[in-house]
Amino acid sequence: MLLKTLKSNQPYHILLVPCLAIALWIKSFVDPQAFPFHPGEDAMLLYQPLSYLIEGNLLLNNIISLIFIILLSFLILKLNLQYTFIRIRSVLPACLFILIISGMRDLHSMHPVYPAALFLLLTIDRIFDAYEIESIHSNAFDAGTFLAIGSLFYMNLVFFFPLLWIGFIILKQKVNWREYFLTTIGFALPWLAAFGYYFIAGKQEELSQTIQTNFTSHKLLLLENLPIQIYVGYLVLLTLLSSYFLLSQYADKRISSRKYLKVIFWIFLISTILIAANRAVSQEIILLLAIPLTYLISNYFISMKHQLWGEVFIYLLTAAVVYLQFV
Repeated sequence: MLLKTLKSNQPYHILLVPCLAIALWIKSFVDPQAFPFHPGEDAMLLYQPLSYLIEGNLLLNNIISLIFIILLSFLILKLNLQYTFIRIRSVLPACLFILIISGMRDLHSMHPVYPAALFLLLTIDRIFDAYEIESIHSNAFDAGTFLAIGSLFYMNLVFFFPLLWIGFIILKQKVNWREYFLTTIGFALPWLAAFGYYFIAGKQEELSQTIQTNFTSHKLLLLENLPIQIYVGYLVLLTLLSSYFLLSQYADKRISSRKYLKVIFWIFLISTILIAANRAVSQEIILLLAIPLTYLISNYFISMKHQLWGEVFIYLLTAAVVYLQFV
């Protein structure tokens, strides 16, 4: 059974992660397509060099995105292995992350949100690491810096700045002014360096235009693709079922797990608010949403009493993802 295999903790099952990603990316290698960027979306400072490198090479676009999706899935797996907020260690979170993203064919092409997601995960790791240590000054500064670097790839990551303060408030009994100051300084320094670069290069107008278009460009969020709408609707159903299940078992979880899950919930909440409030946000935000959804749905599949339903849900998800490769 598929779910039983993904839930197991056999060392060799780690090979399922890259194999699954490669298998679901094959159609994109055969028929590669570019992501439909709006003006300025691929023009952020740190993404520009990569954009120039892969411009016009659709196959290279897909290869780099595949590398990122495998790397991100392993980082998602590492976080749970290290902090154990899902009680069973397995490759399921990594494989679920790959499945969720693979259903979005446009995201098989490289997008700034991939490196942004990488730095978001590094930010989460530094926040989580603060739970069991006394002095969190280094964690606060590092978390702010990582998030800022990610936002220099993908502009909308700046809206996750409240996660820095909220995360430390959730995990620590007392957060003093130094932690607030260090997270802010860590976040500000990369942006000050970016402003300095544009000023020295005489490109202030370019930076201003890029920031403006990343906030004001209007993109339709999956409104013209019925199969994708149905797929997203299925993910919403799994999210609702998984959320209800988590609430029912929340009191039985360890205090540390509850705190970690609260931080993860804020990632989900900020991503959802971005969809509703920022008209420049489109399907790429699914990559950031997939991080909390992966843990939430994995917890549901691992802990549910009637595993037959879990098998049905995972087979339906897999079938939907495979189908979407050909529509």
